[in-house]
Amino acid sequence: MPDGRTRRPPSGGQPVALPRILPTFQCVGEDARVAEVPEVEIIVRDLKQAVVGRRFVDAQVLVPTAVRFASPEDFIQKLRGRRVLAADRRAKFMLLTLDEGQTLALHFMLWGELALRPVGSERPPATLVVLTLEGDDELQFSDTLGYARVALGPTQWLAAQLKLEELGPEALDDTFTPELLARLLRRRRSPLKTVLLNQRVLAGLGNRDADESLWASGIDPRRLASSLSPSEIIRLHRGIRDVLEEGLRLRGTQRDLFGVKGKALHRRNIFGKPGAPCPRCTTPVSHQRVGGRNTHWCAQCQPADGPAPEAPAQTSLL
Repeated sequence: MPDGRTRRPPSGGQPVALPRILPTFQCVGEDARVAEVPEVEIIVRDLKQAVVGRRFVDAQVLVPTAVRFASPEDFIQKLRGRRVLAADRRAKFMLLTLDEGQTLALHFMLWGELALRPVGSERPPATLVVLTLEGDDELQFSDTLGYARVALGPTQWLAAQLKLEELGPEALDDTFTPELLARLLRRRRSPLKTVLLNQRVLAGLGNRDADESLWASGIDPRRLASSLSPSEIIRLHRGIRDVLEEGLRLRGTQRDLFGVKGKALHRRNIFGKPGAPCPRCTTPVSHQRVGGRNTHWCAQCQPADGPAPEAPAQTSLL
């Protein structure tokens, strides 16, 4: 699909329209290829469109360690014949609800990818697992680093094994409000960046999007999470939602299920750009590790102990 315009439908029906491929810029930094929640959410939406309603007719496990909680043989035997009823996401887990009370979970870890291609298509050299669907298509699950994983099991059992119940609220859910964010941060005496990346506190932010959200809201990532004022919490909530929603609107930074590259890569402002001029004030972007993670911010726009520009009026949240 070099032009990225349409794809053959699964088994009859109308062709699936795909977004036009636009040029993107190369990413800088060790997190360049990491899929975050917008990228995972795009894949899940594509799965809803192209895979829900179809059956798995076979599977191949090319790298046995890619399968969790079962042998490759058991995984293939239990998956064969199962119909996909729904596709959902929890944090960075892609969850396919199957018939017979089963769920298939996939996680990209760092550099994982998932592609839907016709049976017989060339497979990436780093392919871990191939899931064959009725209609002569297959899902190719690959990862250059080899860390990506799949798991299959009864829905409640698998959720317990993956500790899904321990995850915090989703940053993209309608229930994620400034009031909820205030409660999540109230007693946290760790750096704000560290707290935002704690998936038990808030599910749905990765390293890239945390940096971009903090830059958008004008808040220093090294500040204690509990030190934010009500107006800063409102700004941070708005920054988080704006960054995630823009990532979805531009279909992320990676390739989607159909192989089309997203257009969000060149919209990064400070992440992965240490020393580059801040797009807002031209101050060189600062960089250090916070909580063991590469962190980028603008010392001018995100002051350590002062308000950011254009702060909204104070509002009582706490």
